Amino acid sequence: MNAKRVAVVFEGDIRNRMGVFNAVLNRVRHLRRVADYGIDVHLLQVYDGALMRCLRGSQLLEERPDNIQVEGETISLHWLKRSWADALGHRLLGKRPAHLLHKLDQIAAGLGGYSLISAHDRMGGYVARQAAMSHNIPHTITWHGASIHTDPFTDPMLKAATIELLHHASQNFFVSRGLLNKALELTTTFPACVLFNGAPATFKQLPDHERHTLRQELGAGNSKVVAFVGRFEPVKNVTLLPEIFSLIARKFGQPVTFWTVGDGSEHEQVRQALDAVGLNVRMWGMQPQEMMPRLMNSIDVLVLPSQREGLPLVTVEALQCGANVVGSDVMGTAECIGHENAFEINDKFIERLTDRAVQMLNGHVQQPLPHDISWEVTADKENEIYQKLMHP
Repeated sequence: MNAKRVAVVFEGDIRNRMGVFNAVLNRVRHLRRVADYGIDVHLLQVYDGALMRCLRGSQLLEERPDNIQVEGETISLHWLKRSWADALGHRLLGKRPAHLLHKLDQIAAGLGGYSLISAHDRMGGYVARQAAMSHNIPHTITWHGASIHTDPFTDPMLKAATIELLHHASQNFFVSRGLLNKALELTTTFPACVLFNGAPATFKQLPDHERHTLRQELGAGNSKVVAFVGRFEPVKNVTLLPEIFSLIARKFGQPVTFWTVGDGSEHEQVRQALDAVGLNVRMWGMQPQEMMPRLMNSIDVLVLPSQREGLPLVTVEALQCGANVVGSDVMGTAECIGHENAFEINDKFIERLTDRAVQMLNGHVQQPLPHDISWEVTADKENEIYQKLMHP
């Protein structure tokens, strides 16, 4: 390759195009508008063989294409079979995943024609570091969430690997100041700056008459809508939703429709608890990305009681669609929704969160997004850094 090109490398799942997957593609899409270099996207797709499917209860991936098209973006796929030996060695002995690292080294060896590697989170970061060392090119790592705020604090092997990656990157990007501060608890000697995520242009507030029609179509009628959107996993504190929804209904005293959007290991537990309290609840489960702007435009208040977050994209999407958002004061959440709408998780958390939610239902609260939480601002800042790294 004679012209300058950037390789974007991230781990994801083509069956679950949410969260980081969408964040990466949107960042690439906006970066292209200001870049004078080519950009290629590489996805690290981990899959289970027959034995691991039995152990993990995962589904068979029948097709393994070389690339896919997602919203006009071509993504090259690198297939990585999960090793039972790696899994057992890590779980029982805290060992590094030798089989996986060998495969990642092979991928890194094929990235020598690039001018810069832009990686996301730990696995992509490892590939970028290996490519940078082998081919003498700069590399950056963007850290999104659990790879900083959870994994290194629960696993000594991952802690050591994360610190090593932080130290070697030409630049580390963090999607919130809170996430950067968490990384500083691991080590203080690494180059870093904050690059916020934004929301796609499809997430925009519709006129009132269109929002009213949407609510009728989606079964909310004339009642207010309070919703949770996200994974049904322990880190999201979803087992608090039945109590939160019940208190909002009691305090508001007028018709409220409650929605949940998403799935996960605690979905059935929450469903049973919501059934028991007898509220007007609809659990939408997982929804395609094109449905999300419609749902967000029908919500009055989004509730996010997470234990940990990087910068939750659902808060950005909801605010851009005209909803109010209330949540826990963790990592980057308050940076997006405002500190007066984010509450410390303690014995008064649910009381304070539901009080604020009811205030929002009684009269819409102005919650403008900070200027920096924008894909356009992020693209300009990212491009400026890449230009300096590629033209030292």
